Amino acid sequence: MATLNRMEQHKTPPPTPEDATQATAEQRELQEQLDHQDGDPDAPARFQSRRQIADET
Repeated sequence: MATLNRMEQHKTPPPTPEDATQATAEQRELQEQLDHQDGDPDAPARFQSRRQIADET
């Protein structure tokens, strides 16, 4: 009997939620954090490119 239950579970996929293509609030918040993880406004040389910063080697 246990093998039948396992096989039945593999035959029927879980139902797809109606809003599966929409991001949840938690996902949007996480994406916002990831998008702005390098956004330190007080960072030194924030508005300079790597070519404008002195090479200290």
